[in-house]
Amino acid sequence: MRITDEQKQAAHEVDLVSYLESKGYEFNHRGTSYKLRIAKPFPGDMSSISIFDDRKGWKRWSNGEHGGDAISFLQKNMVMSFQEAILELTGSGTAYVAPPPKADNHIHETKDLVLPKKCEGKYSRVFAYLNKTRFIDPQIISKMIADKKIFQDYHNNVVFVGYNEDKTAAFACVRGTNTKVQYRGDCDGSDKRYAFSMEGKGSSGKLYVFEAPIDLLSHATMANKITGKEDAWIAHSRISLAGTSDVALEHYLSSHPEVKEIHFVLDNDKAGREAVAKHKPKYEEKGYKVVDHMLKNKDMNDELKEYINAATVIKHNNEGIK
Repeated sequence: MRITDEQKQAAHEVDLVSYLESKGYEFNHRGTSYKLRIAKPFPGDMSSISIFDDRKGWKRWSNGEHGGDAISFLQKNMVMSFQEAILELTGSGTAYVAPPPKADNHIHETKDLVLPKKCEGKYSRVFAYLNKTRFIDPQIISKMIADKKIFQDYHNNVVFVGYNEDKTAAFACVRGTNTKVQYRGDCDGSDKRYAFSMEGKGSSGKLYVFEAPIDLLSHATMANKITGKEDAWIAHSRISLAGTSDVALEHYLSSHPEVKEIHFVLDNDKAGREAVAKHKPKYEEKGYKVVDHMLKNKDMNDELKEYINAATVIKHNNEGIK
């Protein structure tokens, strides 16, 4: 069956939350995302899925799959072909549209953040993972641990914490340290407005924006490596978005008028490139200078690894000449 451009566009605009609710699914609205309410979780269920605040974009944290509309959701999670997904979303004649906005769009649902239980003793597993596997500068890791922005939970995962204006933990995401079995996800009650960030002490007016905390830490480490200075990383501020939504960026800018330049360093993949294409003109219209740093590799951590490995080869070659 031929699919028309009108059908494709209509399916692309479908409100994913409304569609799934029509199928009997229930949601909890947590911070700036929607989480499926699963009464009895089981391996392979969809409890790790987050639908973002635009009610179209989504990510399945258990396997890293993501998309920007209901079409991709049905393809990835309901095993439908592209044509089947289009017909499912448009063929019934039902309009899956978002509910009317609340009278006050600045009201955010609040829920207590549930942090994982911390491990007893030193965070040796997390330190080794970030330093040996991810190549993050040990002094930066130590500083983040001292500031209680990073800790090791009782499952030996690394937990990244973001704080609100009252210096209270308001956001946390978990990343597994087992390199063979990847796990990641936001903690219950996380508010993406307060995603993991790093305050700079310089006066450059620059803010660097990343998708994930590890990429943020990789960029800070790169600053030290390039300059040869142990504290070069503190010159600039950095935030992670916990995805590609700009909710954290909007909130950060509202309380940091000193920021004049926004430097996007998002992943070099479809989701990252589409996000930059969407956000760049938005903030340029607000008067910010916006720079898009397109990476050569998949993400900033891969850039850091390549830089360090290349520097190591050069060092060994120079030693051999001597």
